[in-house]
Amino acid sequence: MEPSKVAWGIEVGEFALKAIRLALVDNEIHVTDFAVIPHQKVLSDPSVSDREGMIRVTLGAFVQAHAEQIASEPIIMSLPGNVGFARFATIPAVDAKTLRSMIEYEAKQQIPFPIEEVEWDSHVLPADESGQCAIGIFAVTKERLHELLTLYAECGLEPDVLTLSSVAVYNALHYDLELEDKPQPISCIDIGTNSSDLVVIAGGKFWIRTFPVGGSQFTSAIADAFASQNVNYTRAEKIKLDRAPSEKVLRARTMAMRRVTGQLVDEIGRSREFYQSANEGVDLKRAYGVGSTLKISGLRTKIASDLQMTVDRLEEFKRIQLSGPDAADFAAHSINLLTALGLAIQGLGLAKVELNLSPLSRVRRKIWKSKTPWFIASAAVLLLCSVAMFTRGTLDYLQIENLKEAGANASALEKDGKILVNDLIAVQQINKKNGDKNVLDLFENRGVWPYLIQDTYSALSQGGGVLSDKKRSPQAAEIGNDPVEILKIPLDERNLIELKDFSGQKSFNSEKNEQRIALSVSFSFTNKDSFAFLKRDEGVLAWLKDPKNRPDAPYTIDEASVLITNMAEVQGGVRKEETPTGQPNGSESGVTMASGDQSAPDPNSGGGGSVLKKKTRDQALEDDPTTRNKLGLGAGGDPSGGVDGNTDDGSGGSPTSGGRTGPRRAKTITVASDEKLPAIDLAKDAPIPAAPTLIKERGKDVRYEGILRFTVVLKFPKASLVAAEGSQ
Repeated sequence: MEPSKVAWGIEVGEFALKAIRLALVDNEIHVTDFAVIPHQKVLSDPSVSDREGMIRVTLGAFVQAHAEQIASEPIIMSLPGNVGFARFATIPAVDAKTLRSMIEYEAKQQIPFPIEEVEWDSHVLPADESGQCAIGIFAVTKERLHELLTLYAECGLEPDVLTLSSVAVYNALHYDLELEDKPQPISCIDIGTNSSDLVVIAGGKFWIRTFPVGGSQFTSAIADAFASQNVNYTRAEKIKLDRAPSEKVLRARTMAMRRVTGQLVDEIGRSREFYQSANEGVDLKRAYGVGSTLKISGLRTKIASDLQMTVDRLEEFKRIQLSGPDAADFAAHSINLLTALGLAIQGLGLAKVELNLSPLSRVRRKIWKSKTPWFIASAAVLLLCSVAMFTRGTLDYLQIENLKEAGANASALEKDGKILVNDLIAVQQINKKNGDKNVLDLFENRGVWPYLIQDTYSALSQGGGVLSDKKRSPQAAEIGNDPVEILKIPLDERNLIELKDFSGQKSFNSEKNEQRIALSVSFSFTNKDSFAFLKRDEGVLAWLKDPKNRPDAPYTIDEASVLITNMAEVQGGVRKEETPTGQPNGSESGVTMASGDQSAPDPNSGGGGSVLKKKTRDQALEDDPTTRNKLGLGAGGDPSGGVDGNTDDGSGGSPTSGGRTGPRRAKTITVASDEKLPAIDLAKDAPIPAAPTLIKERGKDVRYEGILRFTVVLKFPKASLVAAEGSQ
């Protein structure tokens, strides 16, 4: 069944953007979509210099994924508790007109800014037995509101309603826990990133207090305590949320967070005592905990113990569920979607507290925009009435003129149609005559490329040359698949010449009636003596210039085009233009040695021809974690897997060496008040593994590279190419 109403609730927090889409179907709420998009960094991280830019990236990702929906559906967004104000006051129960003036008076008294500089709204709570009426006053400065709305508008978001996140939490709890008829008061401790909220719910009433203690203070305390270990804010965040740290780390973390934990407990206790003193007979013995910070092991127990109250972590929703393939993902994130849920519930019109802090001018503009279709309809009716006042003769004249114009257009269309039909008949006749020829042209030169590839590999295989009357060929291990055996061969003794790139560009000389293909072959090797392949008599170039080596090839090689360019030595990732000793004289060998050849085709472009590329053996080794584990290599070929190549305990950097691999049992650490911070070696306790390679591009290993270029002239007639294909 189609939903009668839908709404989006969006919260832009310090850690991530959280959004949920609710639909109202037969008076029941259904989750139809949700999103949790973390920022690139936690916005409270001191290293974040462009906070708004990072928010733009996150909002842009969300808008791009849900552009069609958010363009036409209501959007309710939240304001963090530390941005707005929540104040509560008690006034006598009066009539509606007097009530409004009294609320305005209380707003001017309670809001710590001039009333002209804020946007504010209020909510009237039910009167008590004595006839006293409690009101909640909520406000945010116009300057801060303008900054947020401008940022959202730049990203394509225009919220219909803005409300405080603490009010959204109250609406979500009131709906999900069905607190309408439960007189027993409960409280909710929502620990955010920069601030925390204590929300008290008692029957149809509620009370909110925000205090400036949040998860970022815990993270900063850990970062300060571990400063000697070069722990930044991001690493401290991971240490904070680690559910099974080592005993050393757990003890140090507990000591580092002791001061912030005490501040949090004091603020919660002070807020609870204030509420209980203002509401006689109320004893808050139970609270629900919300927020990722409560995942810190031992924190919830500490709060419950010090305040002598039960603190239950809200793990899942009671009335809100999602079915389908995303159900497990939704369940994992559901508790972090509490604020977004309350926002969407208000968008459906089911919230206990309807609060809107959007600028009044903006609200009016949206109202007028929603009435625009009615205005257009009214204007259209007036226009039709005006047209009806014209005489019948004028209307008949206009109809005759329209018929004349339509007749002229029909004649023009008929003429154009005849021209198109004649063109179609002509094309069909041409295709009937030349159709077979066009199909056969698809097979042109198809048999050339296998010969080119075979000749290239055959030529490069001559790169070993003959040194001291002994032909030097790649060793068996070099052309095998076992990296261990390859690494046993010293780098400068490896004879393999590796083809890195293969490309060709086709051209046609109409004057000579010749078809040509210019080949560019990029190769590399590590044996310095392999420059012997430049010898005229027995190297690569001589092999290519000798027509006896390819009697059946469907082409001839232009000897003048055969050359090797871009020869260079590469050490530590730096390309050196000087050539190793023992290089043959360029005038004798016909070889050009240069750092670049602007006249030759780009070997990486492959423009106009077929391009063949392959991964090097080093790249394949880096991409294969199984091979790296087999070799026991770390970054840059370091076999230790550690940061500095070794570990004190001989574990070789393995996270599971010398111990159990299963999850460890949580430990309770008792910290003495005078205990000092233990020394922790993070490089030893948490080594960072690195990737292996056959050639250390950033080390002292040296390799050589170059480009082989030659041009082939295809033989005629074309029938010979077809015959060559049949013989392969």
